[in-house]
Amino acid sequence: MLDLKIMRLYQRENGIWYVEFKRGKKKSLRTRNKSEALRAYNKLKKRYLEGKILPLLQDGKKIKLSEFTQEYIEWTQENRSEETVKKANYTLNKLREIVGDIYIKNLTKRHLDNYVSHMLAQGLSRTTVNIHIRTIKSAFTKAVEWEYVKSHPFEGYKLLKVQQKPPRFLLPEQIEQVEEVIDNDFWLFVFRLFIYTGMRLGEIWNLQWKHIDLNRNVIIVEKTKTFQSRIIPIHPKLREELEKRYPAMGKVVPYAKPTIERRLKGYFKKAGYKDLRVHDLRHTFASLMVMNGVDLKTVQELLGHQSYRTTEIYAHLSPQHLHEAIKKLPI
Repeated sequence: MLDLKIMRLYQRENGIWYVEFKRGKKKSLRTRNKSEALRAYNKLKKRYLEGKILPLLQDGKKIKLSEFTQEYIEWTQENRSEETVKKANYTLNKLREIVGDIYIKNLTKRHLDNYVSHMLAQGLSRTTVNIHIRTIKSAFTKAVEWEYVKSHPFEGYKLLKVQQKPPRFLLPEQIEQVEEVIDNDFWLFVFRLFIYTGMRLGEIWNLQWKHIDLNRNVIIVEKTKTFQSRIIPIHPKLREELEKRYPAMGKVVPYAKPTIERRLKGYFKKAGYKDLRVHDLRHTFASLMVMNGVDLKTVQELLGHQSYRTTEIYAHLSPQHLHEAIKKLPI
């Protein structure tokens, strides 16, 4: 006799209803409506009683790429940053578009080769494609954990070789040049917020006044790329800017991310740095600290890097700084 206890209906924190089979096998019912979930659950019970679902339970779950993508995106929405959700959603759906909606157990490195070739042909840089590769590999690490596949289909897949370039950043005199062309007090404050904290664009966009603690003289960064909080001490010059506006409510920078980028890049161009990106202000924060003797482990902590290797790019400083070092040889 078939045991119906082998199945249970439950709802995740995101509101989506699921059916769990024995050994932790799960299936999304793709609805937040309890009545719809019950109807779908009863259909699955009927299939189970008819013996049509036994192969699924005995041989491992056969799940298509589209189904896995939906479940993985739901999981990232609960457990990862907004930026990670966007990357995963784009890359996994693009993978399905290129290789077809196949069962994920049939995926091979050849399929990822096809994806990489397609994206390069579309004009994406090798650096961007490497981000895609890492995103896809991370997703299928979770597929292994969920026991949807016995082994990682892309295990050992290597990233594309990319010519390594030192991070682009502004020297102190160049920072002054940019500040001289900023003709708006608020946007001067925003520019200095980037320079004196090293925060990412998304972090500054999410920053609220409640995260500014002038008593402790720190900024609490809650929503980060790594989904972890960190504390940044407030620089004296930045404190002056904050005190002008404190106390306040809501977002510190109440503009959309594209608006922030557009305004700052306009000032960069006006100062003669048309190729400078907003992210290069984060590089500026880190590089200037390293140039002034701050150790890389401290820089890693301030930037919120999970990997020390990511921070090591700042060990390679600007040619100008290296020339000054050579001049100090006592010969």
